[in-house]
Amino acid sequence: MSQRSRFWSNRWTPGQILILAVLAVLFLLMVYPFFYVLFLAVMPYANYVSRPVHLWPDGFTAMYFQEIFKERQLATGFAISIAKTVIGAALAVVVTAMAGYALSRKQLRFARALTVVFIVPMFFTGGIIPFYLTIQAIGLLDSFWAMIIPFLVAPIWIFVSRAYFMDYPTEIIESAIIDGAGQVRAFWSIVWPTSTPLLATLAVMYGTAFWNEYFWSRLLVKPDLWPATAHLYTIMQTRQVLQGLGLGQQLTEQSFIAAVAAMLIIPVLIVYPLLQRYVVKGIMVGAVKG
Repeated sequence: MSQRSRFWSNRWTPGQILILAVLAVLFLLMVYPFFYVLFLAVMPYANYVSRPVHLWPDGFTAMYFQEIFKERQLATGFAISIAKTVIGAALAVVVTAMAGYALSRKQLRFARALTVVFIVPMFFTGGIIPFYLTIQAIGLLDSFWAMIIPFLVAPIWIFVSRAYFMDYPTEIIESAIIDGAGQVRAFWSIVWPTSTPLLATLAVMYGTAFWNEYFWSRLLVKPDLWPATAHLYTIMQTRQVLQGLGLGQQLTEQSFIAAVAAMLIIPVLIVYPLLQRYVVKGIMVGAVKG
C-alpha cells in the first residue's frame, strides 16, 4: 500500500467522507442565499434581468450602495441601527449577567420564585396591544429608548448565565468575600473580568437580535427613528403592494433592495466568525454536569 493510500485509510473512513459530503452540500444550500444577495447588490440591474438564474455576479457596480447613502432616511436608519445595537447589546449584557449571577447564588432569597418569574415569559406573552399600551404608559413611546429598554433581558440568556455562574469556582468568590469584598465588588472585580466566553456569547446574541429587529421599531417609534431594517421592510412591503396593483414599472429595483440587505448582512458575517469560539464555549459551559 502506498503512503498516500495509508494516509487516507488511517484518517478518513467511507462513513466520514459521506458525512463530510452531506455537510458540504448543506453548507452550500444555506450559504448560497447570502452570497446571492451580495451578487445581486453589485450586479447591474440590466444584467440581472437578462437571465433567470445567476450562479456568479454578471458585471459589477457600486451604484446601489452609493444610492443608499444618498437616501437620507436610509443613511440615518443605519446610524440608528448601529447606535441601537451597540447601546442595547452593552446594557443587555450587563443586566443579563448580573441577573444570572444573582440567581446562581445559593444565599439569594426567593431564588425559586424569581426563577419562575423569568420562566413564565418564555412561554406566555401579554400580546401586542398590552405591550404597546405599557410602553405608552411609561412614557417611552416615540423615543429611542423604546427600542432598547423593553428588550434588555431575554429569559433564555438569563438561564444560560445562571448555568455558567453556577459552575464558577466558589472558592474564588468566597476568598474575595473573606478579604472584605461584598457580592457586588466580587462580581465586578473578579467574576466579570474572567467571564469572557459568557459575555462574548451574550454580546453576539443580543447584538444580532437588536441589529435584525424591525417589527417593534415600526410600532413604537416614528419613521424618523426607524432603524435600517424597518426601512428595508417598508421598501419591500411597498414593492409587494405595487406589484399586486400591476404597477411594476414604478417598483424599487431589486438590486437596490439587495444592496440594503447586504449592508445589514455584512456586519453580522464579519463579527460572528471572530467571536464564534467564545459563543460555543459560553453556551457549552454549564450545559453538562459532572
